[in-house]
Amino acid sequence: MLNRSVSFFLTGAVGAATLTAASAPSPLYPVYQRLWDLSTFTLTVVFAVYVFALLAALLTVGSISDRVGRRPVACGALVLLALGMLLFAVATGVGGLMAARIVQGLAVGTAAGATTALIMESAPNPRLGSTISSAVPSLGIAIGAVLAGALVEFAPLPRQLVFWILTVVYLVLAALVWLVPEKARSDSPTRERMWRSLLPSAQLPRATRPVFVALLPSISATWALGGLYLSLGSSILTTVLDVHSHFVAGVILGVFFVAGTAGTVASAFAPQRHRAWFGLGPLAIGVLVTIAAMPTGVLPLYVVGSLIAGFGFGATFRFAVHALGEAAPIARRGQVFATMYIVSYLAFSVPALAAGLAVERFGLKPTAVAYGALDIALVLFALVAGTAHARRRDGEDDVRRDIAPPLVSRIFGTPRHTTHYLECGPADGPLMFFLHGWPGIGLLWRAQMEAFAADGWHCVAPDLRGYGESSAPADTDAYTVEEVVMDLTELHDHLGGRTAVWIGHDWGSAVAGAVAAHEPERCRGVVLTSWAYYPTANSLATLVPLVDRQLYPADRYPDGQWDYYRYYTTHFEAAVADLDAAPAATLASVYQPGSPAAIGAISPTATVTRDGGRFGAAHRAPPTPADPALWPPADFDTLVQAFATHGFRPPSAWYTNDDANIAYARKAPDGGRLTQPVLFVNGEWDAICNISGNCQGDPMSAACADLTVTRVPAGHWLPLENKAQHIEAVRTWLRSKNLR
Repeated sequence: MLNRSVSFFLTGAVGAATLTAASAPSPLYPVYQRLWDLSTFTLTVVFAVYVFALLAALLTVGSISDRVGRRPVACGALVLLALGMLLFAVATGVGGLMAARIVQGLAVGTAAGATTALIMESAPNPRLGSTISSAVPSLGIAIGAVLAGALVEFAPLPRQLVFWILTVVYLVLAALVWLVPEKARSDSPTRERMWRSLLPSAQLPRATRPVFVALLPSISATWALGGLYLSLGSSILTTVLDVHSHFVAGVILGVFFVAGTAGTVASAFAPQRHRAWFGLGPLAIGVLVTIAAMPTGVLPLYVVGSLIAGFGFGATFRFAVHALGEAAPIARRGQVFATMYIVSYLAFSVPALAAGLAVERFGLKPTAVAYGALDIALVLFALVAGTAHARRRDGEDDVRRDIAPPLVSRIFGTPRHTTHYLECGPADGPLMFFLHGWPGIGLLWRAQMEAFAADGWHCVAPDLRGYGESSAPADTDAYTVEEVVMDLTELHDHLGGRTAVWIGHDWGSAVAGAVAAHEPERCRGVVLTSWAYYPTANSLATLVPLVDRQLYPADRYPDGQWDYYRYYTTHFEAAVADLDAAPAATLASVYQPGSPAAIGAISPTATVTRDGGRFGAAHRAPPTPADPALWPPADFDTLVQAFATHGFRPPSAWYTNDDANIAYARKAPDGGRLTQPVLFVNGEWDAICNISGNCQGDPMSAACADLTVTRVPAGHWLPLENKAQHIEAVRTWLRSKNLR
């Protein structure tokens, strides 16, 4: 099997190659027209049958990859596409062209949803996935137009060679795609479900529908313009602008789609609130310029207009793909993207077919000008619809901020695990997971959940394995990071599978980092609090070499501040017995606020072994009042009751699985490097996990491509000690990374 980087490159190439076939015949249309005496309307029919075949495929097999897998669907589509190229090569009249276009349309329709989903799922992060999946259509179309134009003009066998070449390319890609790794489906589709899935349908998950409706005008405007270029573009260049070189015609057609690729990439860096204007503005201006060029016959002006319009095409389409990719559940992405392409190709074909009829009556130039005016009207409608959707969403967010959203307790079970979790915020909002550490429960995040739910986020805080009302297996080896990640992927799928922001504290940060490394398609961004990310695993083997030896000389403090961690591995039963002796006092003594006095001082966690345990000779926590500033009294009572259920043994077992966690970390793609945006919130008074003034954060800095560090005056319990500043730090980061 191919590694993740090669797989991502290959799936991007497949996405581009499938659309190369769409434009390869375009420079040949004038040749076919002269050779077989075809009318302009006949040419648009040849163009349109491709789209209708494509739509038939999208309506029937467009989402089948959600059931049988992306890889077999993509391979089959590429083989079918090779057959379509062979039919083009041997065509001797309009009937042969029709047959070739129908097979080609069936192949591209079959591939569309599966290929887009495959690109998104093999991408290092959702942002790059949406950029590439929305760039490859325009890039593939540009390659097809330029390649075909060059071969028609300069190569032997001008009507056949491009199709022979593409036949070989598609067969090679079909063989290579079979080497792309793909996760197994959670259930095997039954024959009845398979046949039912082939019934013509276009569906969307409920949570995706508002986003899709708001994007309809934008999708229609971009693809209607693409249809104009590919159906009538060659005729406009030949008849209106007096271009008679097939190669030059192919290059000019390619200019529009190359600019589309540039717009796709550039839009990824545009501010979130301006992305719609960033695409639709140039789209409208470019169409106006090309309209102005046609009555005057000024070719350079037409090329400039094509460049501007193409840039807008790519930027607008990338915005749509990114928004749908975030809104779509992972298990139904094939269906969502298939439905998107149904709308896209209807906009691509129906206006073009109508234009072919209009040319017969009104002429090419007036028809092209009217087509451009229609596209500008669609752009204006898209801007109005997008603005209205944004205002409606902002209004809903304002209403939510005025109402403290309730935390709802829920249980989700599978044969392997039961998870209790708290939930609040709109079910159709962007998803945000909160992962607690030792010794916590999901309720630790009450303030953060209420704040972000009021901002419109769908907030979920599970009790992790061994905590609260979640399952607590008896064996200590059941508490590996891999097992916890599996628990969370099951819960994530249950909640719809949309890409989420994962926020962790303490051990929860270690798990959030593992989700981002091993399941990147589930993760838009990561917030780590009070515990850095370690790509080689959160283990003593990783942590001890990073100890500040000026503060903790090796001869006196061999494990530094991590001595308490070592104590679990050497005196596990004694450590658990001490904690269980007085649960309420244990929790109250553990949850104490930080102090500036901790800076440069020896942490009590560095002498646990020497002291004979966390509480020394007493072997139980001293009577300690709970701090209401950290835990409100009712919430602290819930915390105490949670530990009365299972005790401290299951949570403490998390510290005993270093070897398994190291082995799991080694399985992460790209050595565990994170390409998603990462925020680390550092407690400046944290006596355990403070990265200031030492090398404890170096592995995280090296492993995170997009790391932001925020420093907050607080101790290890930062999310409780400084709730407001923690919330604001996350909010600021979300805005800066366009994650909301």
